[in-house]
Amino acid sequence: MLRKKTLGFLVLVMLILPVGALAADSPQSTKQPAILTLEQCLDWAFQNNKQIQEKEKLVTIAEGAVKEAKGGFWPTLNYQATWDESDVTQYQVGMAYEDHQFVAGVNATLPLYTGGMLQNNLKLTRTQLEIAREDLRKAKQQLIYDVKQVYYQVWLAEKVVQVQEASYHNLEQHVNRVQIRYNAETASKLDLMRAKVQRDTLKPKVISAQNQLVLAKLQLATIIGYPKDQTYQVQYEAASLKMPDSVSISLAEILNAADQDRPEFRQIQGKAKINQIITAMEKASYKPNAGLSVGYGGKNEDVTFEDWYDAWTLTFSVGGKLYDRKIHAKIEQAKKEEELTEIQEANLRDMIRLEAEQSLQNLAVSIETTRANQASIELAKEALRMTEIRVDNGMATTMDIMDAQLALDQVLTGYYQGVVSYLTADAKLDLVMGKDNSSK
Repeated sequence: MLRKKTLGFLVLVMLILPVGALAADSPQSTKQPAILTLEQCLDWAFQNNKQIQEKEKLVTIAEGAVKEAKGGFWPTLNYQATWDESDVTQYQVGMAYEDHQFVAGVNATLPLYTGGMLQNNLKLTRTQLEIAREDLRKAKQQLIYDVKQVYYQVWLAEKVVQVQEASYHNLEQHVNRVQIRYNAETASKLDLMRAKVQRDTLKPKVISAQNQLVLAKLQLATIIGYPKDQTYQVQYEAASLKMPDSVSISLAEILNAADQDRPEFRQIQGKAKINQIITAMEKASYKPNAGLSVGYGGKNEDVTFEDWYDAWTLTFSVGGKLYDRKIHAKIEQAKKEEELTEIQEANLRDMIRLEAEQSLQNLAVSIETTRANQASIELAKEALRMTEIRVDNGMATTMDIMDAQLALDQVLTGYYQGVVSYLTADAKLDLVMGKDNSSK
């Protein structure tokens, strides 16, 4: 009886398992790919990018250097205690201890005048902090542009795959229609063969578009730190894009914005300021240094403070250099650095002007390209539909279908490429002007 029940239970389990397996493989249980927005990609990129983390750490180090420079204005307090023991008589002025000696004391020192060395050192560290912050801004702006560029390329690759797959599907339907006509002896075998060849010719393009999409997604995942083994899709609505009739910003406006906000300009200005500060610090070496020192200490034969010989000291000191050849060399070097900074700034202006003009041209071309292709999409769709009707009526051939389908593919792809070109050029323009915003 027990064996029969056990056998029945096993049979029931074997019947249930395939059903569960089918349910697990059903479309309803298939996990849908994640939808990534541009804002999410930018957030992940800022969190995971190693270069950003490095720049942030350098800013923290520069902030510590500023605190250290501020500490130079405060007095320093030192202490010292020594214990000597020997079988040799220790002779001291006024007193002598034969076996052992305990000496202890504290000392406070305050710089009164350093010829501007402390003040210039504080200015130097603050300027270096500003340069570090601008370097962080520069890295963030470049990361924003890189993420946007690759994100839009993924969107474009997805659209190209959709276009190629739709074309393949349309040609597959065309083959089915020709097959029906061939079976009804209203189409020749040559027509059927042509239709199949044209359909099969498009398959490598579909595979190539799919491969390009895989590579684009891998590149985006690498930049933002997204798991490589997780599938995802990007989200952008081209219909919501409000593309202007023409480029509304001028070259002069771009260059003026770059002058004010571009991190590289601020860094060069900071380097010029550093050279001036270094020159002032080297010249300060010839100025006198004045300091005040207050000390208290004493001696005893035991490690105690009872009946020990103590004294207070107050010291005011003034000193400085009369001549140092190295100082002259450093001053000359700082002047050469200033000349180098001027050359670098002029080169940077030329580079920014070239980038600005290229971005303006790309914007203008992408606007016209997108509008032209957008206006031709409905026309190309209608031409394909009419060609299919003519083929069904024996008034056109498979080659006509292929030409109409290719025309539609070119118009759709051109439209999507125009949108991506416009968005990328707009993002590049933000980078050229030194904007920190990550929207759009």
